[in-house]
Amino acid sequence: MNSKWWILRRTTQLTMLALIASPLLGMTFFRGNLAAADLFGLPLADPLAFLQALIGGKVLVLAYLGSALLVMAFYFILGGRSFCGWICPVGLMAELGDKLRRRLGSGETTLPLTTNRWSLGLVVLTVAATGIPLFEVLSPIGIISRAIAFLSFMPLLAVAAILLVEIAVSRRVWCRSLCPLGGFYSILARFSPVRVGFIESRCTHCNDCLRVCPVEEVLAPPLERGVRQVTAGDCSRCLACVDCCPANALNIDLFYKVKQN
Repeated sequence: MNSKWWILRRTTQLTMLALIASPLLGMTFFRGNLAAADLFGLPLADPLAFLQALIGGKVLVLAYLGSALLVMAFYFILGGRSFCGWICPVGLMAELGDKLRRRLGSGETTLPLTTNRWSLGLVVLTVAATGIPLFEVLSPIGIISRAIAFLSFMPLLAVAAILLVEIAVSRRVWCRSLCPLGGFYSILARFSPVRVGFIESRCTHCNDCLRVCPVEEVLAPPLERGVRQVTAGDCSRCLACVDCCPANALNIDLFYKVKQN
């Protein structure tokens, strides 16, 4: 098994955690969290956080408008849910929890992937009705960021509860199906130019890719119908399938390509 993408991805995830914790060491080049931050003087804003502030009637800060668009363009190019697979600390914890779940043989049920779109809609409606940025208040992503930044670990009990449900009842229930931010990026990723490509003639149907993929439903069109790319927006671009494929039938591809007859 090739692990080059796994190593790079895990390094990126751990680097993000170190970045969030850097102010504790007296470093000043990064301030904030994954919703809104300042990196070397450049303001950065999560597009969904900015959208909530905008809908909620908060003051519109033009600097964050530009940064929100910049961040959204960045994830659009790479594939929207690459945030979930490469950046999000909850995703990292879910991966570790998933390993434990597999060992225990528990939590095999799943919710539909499209549930996160309904979660996104609920967040937008709540913000519009109350002005409260619901996701920023309750988000496990924000909870982990604040826990690291302020060394306050009691709130992590909420994250532990999610992991417990994932291990015992439903696998990766938050990242796969409930996270509104995942829903937001899945819509964006549906049109992203960077995709996982599939070479049908090389595939031996060993199903190794299905075993490692956190959202294996996205692989159905290539494996079952020979579609040349994974086009589903729910693909997290983790590239675990590319790493594990012994026949090199999966790769990184660009732009939309139809199946050739």
